[in-house]
Amino acid sequence: MKTSQDLFKQLDEAEALFSNGAIKNAQKKVREVISKSKELDKVPNKLRHKLNFAIGQSRYFDDMSSFATNPKREELINEISKLIETPLESPKKQAHMIHDIQTKWQLLDLSSRPASKEQWNRFNEITNKAWEPCSEYFDELKQIKINNAEQRMEIINNINQYVQNNSSNWPQPKFLIQFLRQSFDEWQKYAPVLDKDLNKLRNAYFDAKKPINDAIKKQEQIVIKAKEALILKVEAISDEDNDLCIKKFNDLKNEWKKAGSAGRKADNKLWDKFNKSADRFFTAKKEVIDDEIAKANNLLEQLQNNEITLNETTKALSELKNISKTKEYTLIQKHIKNIKKEQAAIQKKDKIDSYLSLLDAFLKGELDINKSPSSLKNKINKEPIKKSNTEALIYSCVKLEALAGIDSLKKDAQLRQSIQMEMLTNKFNKVVDNLNSVDDLLVHFINNISAKPTAAEKTLWKRISKSIESLI
Repeated sequence: MKTSQDLFKQLDEAEALFSNGAIKNAQKKVREVISKSKELDKVPNKLRHKLNFAIGQSRYFDDMSSFATNPKREELINEISKLIETPLESPKKQAHMIHDIQTKWQLLDLSSRPASKEQWNRFNEITNKAWEPCSEYFDELKQIKINNAEQRMEIINNINQYVQNNSSNWPQPKFLIQFLRQSFDEWQKYAPVLDKDLNKLRNAYFDAKKPINDAIKKQEQIVIKAKEALILKVEAISDEDNDLCIKKFNDLKNEWKKAGSAGRKADNKLWDKFNKSADRFFTAKKEVIDDEIAKANNLLEQLQNNEITLNETTKALSELKNISKTKEYTLIQKHIKNIKKEQAAIQKKDKIDSYLSLLDAFLKGELDINKSPSSLKNKINKEPIKKSNTEALIYSCVKLEALAGIDSLKKDAQLRQSIQMEMLTNKFNKVVDNLNSVDDLLVHFINNISAKPTAAEKTLWKRISKSIESLI
C-alpha cells in the first residue's frame, strides 16, 4: 500500500511534468495517485488539497485538448456521412477509406482526451452504415489468394532461372545468400494462398532453392581449407624478433579477411583457433599491461595518502594506454570521481551558505565580503528602499518554491497556480522570462525589501532559504 508521503512525491512529479509541458504523463501520474489514495485509511487534508489542485490542472488541459480536437472529430464524421450519401463505385476503395478514417479517429483518442459518449455513438453508427456496401469486397479475397499463388509460382520460376544461368559459374556465397534473402522477402509478400495450393508451392520453393544452398556449402568448404592453411602458417612463424612475428601475423590476418566466409559456425571456430595460434606473440604486451597495472596501483596508493594531487594523478593515468578495461584502472577512476564529488559538495555548501547570508549581508552593507557571484551582487541595489514591495517579495518567494517543487502556503495557492501557468505559457511560446532563475528572483526579492524588514518579510526569506537549499 502507498503511504501519503509516496503520494505527495508523485504529485510533485506530476506538477513538474505539467510545468515542463509533458501533459499526458502528468495526467497519468495524477490518475495513479487518485487510485492509490483510495487505499489509504484516511487521506490527510494537505494531501487532499494538493490532489484537488492537480485534478484541476488535469481538467484544465483536458478542456484545452477537447477544444482543439473536437472540430477534427466532426470533420471525420462529415467524411463518413459523405460516403453514406455518395458511396464509391469500388467497395474495396470505400473499405480502405473507412479504415483510414477510423485510424485517424483512434489517433485523436491516443493524442488527446477521448471523444464524448454521444460523439462516439454518432461516429460508430454512421461508420457501420458506411460499411454496408463493402460486403462484396470480402468475396474478392478468394481471388486475392489465387493471385498470391500465381505470384509465388513466378518467384519459384525466377529461382529456377537463376540456377540455370549461374550453375556453371556460381557467384560468391554472399551474393547467393543475398539472392535467397530477397526471394524470401518477395515470397512473404504474397500470403495467404488457398489451402490446396499451400503444400505444393512450399515443396516447389524448397526444391528450387536446393541447388543454390548446395553451391553455398561447396564454396564454404573451399574457404574452410584455405583458412586451415593460414592457421598452419601462423603456427610456423618462429622469428626471434617478436615485432616481426606480430607483423607476419597481421599480414596473414589480412589474407584471412579476403578468404571469404566459411559459414557462421565454422568461421567462429576457425577464427578462435587462428588467434590462439598467435597468443605466444603477445606475451611482451602482457608484460607491458602488468607493468601499467602496477603503476596504477601505486598511483591509487599515493592519491589516497595525499602524496600527489588530483591533476598529477589524472595526467599520469592518461599515460597508461593499455589497461583502460582493467579493474585497477576502473578503481582509480572511481576514486578520482569520488574526490571530485566531495570537492563539488564542499563548493555547493559554500555557495548555499553565501546565498543564505545574502539578505543579511545586504542589510548590513557587507555585500563586498559575501562569497556570492559578483554577477549577482552587481544587480543588487546599493541601498535598501524605504518601503518594501510586498507583492514583489511574495511573487519571488512563491516562484522559487514552484521551481524547487516545495509546497507553498494555502493562501498563496492562487498566485502559485498563476505563476505555473505563466511558466508553462512561456515554455510553449519560447518566451524568455527575466524572472525565471534563482539569481534573478533573489535580486528581485532583495531589491524590493526595505532596510527594516517586518517579521512577515523575514519569514518569506526563511521560506526562500528552503528553496535555495533544494535548487542549488
